[in-house]
Amino acid sequence: MSGPFIAERVAQPLDLLEQGVAGGGWEGLNELFAPIKEGELQPSDQVAMLLYGLYLSQGRELIEWLMDITIRMPLRSTGQTFEHTALMTATRQGINGVGEAILKAIAKGKELAEKPKPAPPNGDTP
Repeated sequence: MSGPFIAERVAQPLDLLEQGVAGGGWEGLNELFAPIKEGELQPSDQVAMLLYGLYLSQGRELIEWLMDITIRMPLRSTGQTFEHTALMTATRQGINGVGEAILKAIAKGKELAEKPKPAPPNGDTP
């Protein structure tokens, strides 16, 4: 390893993290761990249309593979302890969340693609 070794706590003391990351004191730090509202992570219309276009074309094989490694993957959540089982299940929920987000984006893209386009003003054609 090149360069000086700096201990993690020295490089990022808690006070500095609390001031910089949280900004608003401990209340701000608690806000970092607040649940994310579903609408905050929605894909843009452009991303949704791109995924829907991939789904309709040769990119469908990519989407199928992503579903194979996320949602279709067999659920194995039996651990040696209760805590281990809970961690394995939470990990799986995270993996499935990626697949679910992709499917929601494809559905949004389909909705956007099927939405009737407004007529141009004065009957002009684009």
